[in-house]
Order: sequence, then C-alpha cells, then structure tokens
Amino acid sequence: MSGLVADRPTPGPPRPWSFPKFERREVAGGRVITCHLPGKPLAVISLVADAGAVTEPAGKEGVAEIVVRALSEGAGPYDAYGFAVAGERLGATWRSHTDWDSLRCGFEVPVGDLVGAAELLAAAVREPHLDEPSLLRVRDERVDEIRLDQSQPGPRAGAAFGSAVWAAGCRYAVPDGGTAETVAALPPDDIRAFHVGGLQPDAVTLIVVGDLDTVDTDAAARAVFAGWIGGRAGTATTVPPEPRVEGRRVVVVDRPGSVQSMLYAGHDGPNRRTPDYVPMTTMALVLGGMFNSRLNYRLREDKGYSYGAFGAFDTRRDAGVFLARSAVQTEVTAPALADAVAEIRTMHDGGATAAELEQARSYRAGVFPINFAGPGAVAAGLADLVVHDLPDDHYDRLRQEVLDVDLDAVNAAAATRLRPDDLVAVVVGDASAVVDELRETGLGPVEVLTDEG
Repeated sequence: MSGLVADRPTPGPPRPWSFPKFERREVAGGRVITCHLPGKPLAVISLVADAGAVTEPAGKEGVAEIVVRALSEGAGPYDAYGFAVAGERLGATWRSHTDWDSLRCGFEVPVGDLVGAAELLAAAVREPHLDEPSLLRVRDERVDEIRLDQSQPGPRAGAAFGSAVWAAGCRYAVPDGGTAETVAALPPDDIRAFHVGGLQPDAVTLIVVGDLDTVDTDAAARAVFAGWIGGRAGTATTVPPEPRVEGRRVVVVDRPGSVQSMLYAGHDGPNRRTPDYVPMTTMALVLGGMFNSRLNYRLREDKGYSYGAFGAFDTRRDAGVFLARSAVQTEVTAPALADAVAEIRTMHDGGATAAELEQARSYRAGVFPINFAGPGAVAAGLADLVVHDLPDDHYDRLRQEVLDVDLDAVNAAAATRLRPDDLVAVVVGDASAVVDELRETGLGPVEVLTDEG
C-alpha cells in the first residue's frame, strides 16, 4: 500500500520559540502589563493581587477565597444580577480565583469591548457591595463545597498531607482555601477587612493580553486605576514556613469500606526562585511527571496497581513541597506505597540516566509553546512573573536552560532535593484493611486518623 514507511520517524531538533513580547508601564499610578497577540480577538484583562492564602490572618484561613467569590455579587451600580447582565452584554466571561500567593480576577472579552470590561472590573475590585446577606450566602456555599471536597479521598489526602508536613501555626498546614471550620467562623466584617487590606492599588497589577492593535489600552488602565486612592500600611506580612521535622512516618485517614486507597508521599521543598529549579523539576519529570516516568511505569505498567502515578514539586513563593501520589486498590495499598518510596529512594541514590534526561528535555521544551497558547495562558504566565518577581526574559531563559541542563546537575538535584528518609506518607482508605501491612513495610510509625481526629 502506498504511503507506508518502514521506519518510525525520529523527532527533529526543537524549533525556535520565544515568549510573546510584552510591555510594562505605569498608567494613572497603577502597574500595567500589556501583551499584543496578533490574530487573537478574544482578550484577557486581569488583576493579580498580593492577597493570596499566605496573607490571611491566623484563624481566618479561606477568607481570600470568599472575597474573590463575593466581588461579582454586586458592585458599583450593579446588583449581582445586573453585574452578570452587564458582563453578558459585553460578551465577557468573569474569571476569578485565589491560590497560595495571589488573588486573580478579570474577564475574557472581545477586544472591542475591552474598555467596557475594564470599567466593570474596576467596579468589582474597588466598589464591591460585600453586603451581609451576600457574604453569608457565599460563605455558607463555600462551607458546603469544602465539606463535599473533604468527603473525597484526593482533597482529604491533601489536607492531611499539609498538616503532617508543616508545623502547627504555619499557613501551609491548612489548605489554601481554608477548612469548613475556619470559613464558617468568618464574620462579614473580617471578609470586608481582608478586601480593604489586600485589594489596594499598590498591591495589584493589571494584565491585558490579546490583539491590541485597535485597543486603547491606556484607556482600559485608566478605567481601573484613575482616582483609586489608598494603599497598604506596609508590606503584607507572612509567617515563614516551618516544616515538621519528625522523620519518616505514615498517616492513615480512615475511610471505612473504601475499595481504594489514595496514596500521598512527600516532604517540604524549596520555593519557586530556587537556583536549581530547572534540574530539580527536570529530575521530577523523569521520576513522576511523564507517562513513561518511573513511578507510573512501576505502579501502572509493571505492577498494575493503579491507572496512574505521579510526582512533582509544587514551588510557591515562600517554600514548597515534593509530592508523589496515586490511587490503588485497597488490597495492594502497602506494596504500592513501598514501591513508590523505593522509586524515590532509587532516584535519590542513583539519579537519572542519559536516555531519561533526553526524553525529559525533549518533552519539556516541546510543550512550552502549548503551555502558552492563547491569551489566557499568556496572561497567567505574566501573572506568575509578577507573583514570583521573575525577570522579563524568564520564560525564554527557562526553555533554554531546560535544553541545556546536564545529567550531573539533574542528579545533584536528585541527591539534595529528594529526602527519602523524611518522607511523610498519607493513606486515605480503610484502616482496618491496610494498617497491619503498612506497619510491616518499615516506612515509619503508623498513625490512624478518623473523622473525629
């Protein structure tokens, strides 16, 4: 048959790529980043604020998420319904969320209506109503959402992992969205106070991305910043992260009758600006970040324990974590966890091979253009530059560093950044079926938690 080839094609060298050009400037006293993407008629206008979970007062965990959800529940001349209608008339979609290090909100909107979307965004962040009935409704809905999440093994494992890895009182010890208890206890005045403290003109950056040839981006920026007076009394203060140093251990969250176990294993890690970010994260790709990674091969392909196993570093502004995770059948909980820990140990002791490094480099460099395809992804990348105080050429240099990273650097990162003797393992599953075997693995003392603690 014509068209068939005898040999499999080989990949060529990575094509040249660069992050889209962008401009930083000040308009009406506010920080603005604009990025022109020719041929992209759907624009993104977004504010990124230094008001993430780490800035929340102790005991008020989850307040940032309540604030960001309440911004569109009535603002300026609009009630909640009017705000939604105003956005629909512009063809705009409201997007908002918080994470550990930032609060982000804004619109996806046709470029021709970008200034109108800027005006609506300004109302949301500068003049939200934050009336008591709306705040109580948003708060109660969030409590219900958290309780539903925590009934699922993944979120439950994540919460238990954070409290096991980080010291009591450290913000990272509590989920970034708070707990049902901390959110339920938030009075409206505390929610309003967080808005006033976090959303001030000196703590936000406006990002505009799209085909901006015919757009007056200065007019959009003025709509957001002109006349916005105020500022923080000082820089937002955060408590330095403090890990719990107790050696290797296993925490079992009892889920009676569960036919699967959710496995988490890891420890604290460095922040986003660590000098060995590229070799460290490239090593993590080999270990658990690709389909042919070691963890996935061992637990899925070799043993058939799981549909997938993963491992990565989550690097935040102040610190981070290394985490390997998988879901397995209850009866193989102990051997699956032991195998995952063994793979982490093997990577720590012996590092990656040259062939594994080449696969990881090729994969990571190849997905760079995909990761920044479209205005939304570019805007998110620009927001990350702001949050982590990274240089303008960061993404271009990052891709080149990925292409240039050598085996010695990757294996040095494996030896220093993986700490198999400090691993905290969290198992969410049926304790009566798994605890005895887990104790026999020698992975550390086993503690069992129930819903009552």
